[in-house]
Amino acid sequence: MDNKPFQSEWDQLPENVKVTAQLFGTLAQTIFSYFNDETIKISPLNFMILMDILGNPGTSMSELAKRVGISKPQLSRSVSKLEDLHMIKRVHNTENRRNVNVYPDKEGSDLMVQQFLRVANRLDKTLSALSSEDRARLVPLMTESLEILSKAGIVQQ
Repeated sequence: MDNKPFQSEWDQLPENVKVTAQLFGTLAQTIFSYFNDETIKISPLNFMILMDILGNPGTSMSELAKRVGISKPQLSRSVSKLEDLHMIKRVHNTENRRNVNVYPDKEGSDLMVQQFLRVANRLDKTLSALSSEDRARLVPLMTESLEILSKAGIVQQ
């Protein structure tokens, strides 16, 4: 397969777009590789959905589909899987029965706390390869990057 057509399109992108895409892509791959093991029975997409629900308990299915960037039928299948695993629960909205809100279940919350701690430990070990000066520089640089990206609506602060 010839990668040149993609490469020429990539080269034409503004530098800020390329750097942001590379940063998010690399971080996502790293974090999901830390999550990925045989003990976890859910996909990276379902992890993203579960993380969103934990951060936004009571969110509607429509809002969740928009934030995650998937279709409502695809979200419904994923939510059903997470519900079957007792990680989340759907509740009809009391003000509008046609709306369904999604909440984390205890098992989902416990799993995510466990996984976040696991990722944090692995990330800390990975970053230990950096000098103490580089590690000290990383936090303010990443914090500033997140602040700038939140102004564009890419990340939520």
